[in-house]
Amino acid sequence: MILHIPAAHSVIQRNRNGLGAIPTDLSAEAPRGSEIYARVLPMGKSGRHASWERIGTLKGGRFKGVAGGVPTGGPYQLQVRIGRQVASVDDILVGDLYILAGQSNMDGCGKLVNTEPPSRMVHCFYFNDYWDIARDPLCRYNEAIDPIHWRLDGQDREIAVQQDRDFRSYGAGLGVRFGKEIHKRHGVPIGLIACSQGGTSLAEWRPSELKQGDKSLYGSMIRRVKAVGGRVAACLWYQGESDAQTDEGLRYRADLRALIEAVRKDLKQPRLPWLQVQLGPHGSGEDAFPHWNKVQAAQIAVEADLPNVATVAAADLDLCDSIHISTRSQKMLAVRLAHLADRLVYGDRQKQIGPRFKSARVSKDRRWVAVKFNSVNGTLRPKSGFWGFSIEAEGVQIPIPTRKVEDRHTVLLGLRDPLPGGAVLWYGRGGNPTVGLRDSAGLPCPVFGPVAL
Repeated sequence: MILHIPAAHSVIQRNRNGLGAIPTDLSAEAPRGSEIYARVLPMGKSGRHASWERIGTLKGGRFKGVAGGVPTGGPYQLQVRIGRQVASVDDILVGDLYILAGQSNMDGCGKLVNTEPPSRMVHCFYFNDYWDIARDPLCRYNEAIDPIHWRLDGQDREIAVQQDRDFRSYGAGLGVRFGKEIHKRHGVPIGLIACSQGGTSLAEWRPSELKQGDKSLYGSMIRRVKAVGGRVAACLWYQGESDAQTDEGLRYRADLRALIEAVRKDLKQPRLPWLQVQLGPHGSGEDAFPHWNKVQAAQIAVEADLPNVATVAAADLDLCDSIHISTRSQKMLAVRLAHLADRLVYGDRQKQIGPRFKSARVSKDRRWVAVKFNSVNGTLRPKSGFWGFSIEAEGVQIPIPTRKVEDRHTVLLGLRDPLPGGAVLWYGRGGNPTVGLRDSAGLPCPVFGPVAL
């Protein structure tokens, strides 16, 4: 007897009741109609007193079915029996699956130094369609089953794969830390589905290319999700740098909304949580990414367009080169995304998604601007001296000598002179701003603006 599915290290998406159904695909030399039994045991435990459950019968030497009712947790061993034939698969987890999609900052481009240590409760479905314990780097393009991910540059594929294994010095991302953070908070094993591709625009993720299957990024992502059961807990999305270089950034809000709606439709999960990262900093000069702030604004705006969409800011994080988030910062980003998952995936409504601009009011003497926020965890902090706000009128920067938190939801900006007409307010303007406003949960204020005053 040969067990084709499940594979060792698989993670099974649990249902609302916290139970998983382990897909079972086997072939065996046995009479047609032979009864098939299965049992699921905690790894390392004796099955001496564990009962077998009948899951079906053999037809034409093949069987496809499920071993159901497995509680959240693991690692488990699946045992299958036909007569005296017994086969088993080790290290199966029942928990939650997360799609990792977007471009290179989702791949992870941090240096492979002080990377997040792996955990036996966080696994990854790698590009080669194999499950294993999640270790950075999660993304090795040339090992992918789907050719859309290959980056051979004229090399023989086998040579390219080996060189990547031998010489890769970067690839630390947010996935491993995110999975560990969720497991620590909720006791749920995590499976990461690597789907991202560096250097890709939103147009390269067109849902209309679904029928191209493994020859499109969208088709590859949907295929890979279906290969591991077809349902996930949420999608983590970090993308937009490529769109900020071109006029595609002007359509980003509508295109991102269409992508989210398509993923939900094709996975038959109409309220699938979408947890995304607002573009962080870059050090390439303003001319390199003329629509950077427009894409950032679009990413926040989509939260109002669709339910179960939330965004974390990244403008305060460190870079390891001109565009990529550092290893240390990727870990910080993972914790922020786990906070969003607390609310959108695990139903903790006490957790807010972080400071969001609500309104700006100018005082009668026009020397003060009160900026109000909602979705704040606790209070805004620090109390004073933070950077990030800027005011401009007719192309001239207005000095803001006083910056302080008036109450838990309000920032007061004190001006040296009365505010002239036609002024606009920004927070985090530019590609590499100095910003510092956060809430009590450590979630930073996203980039926003311009806001007319």
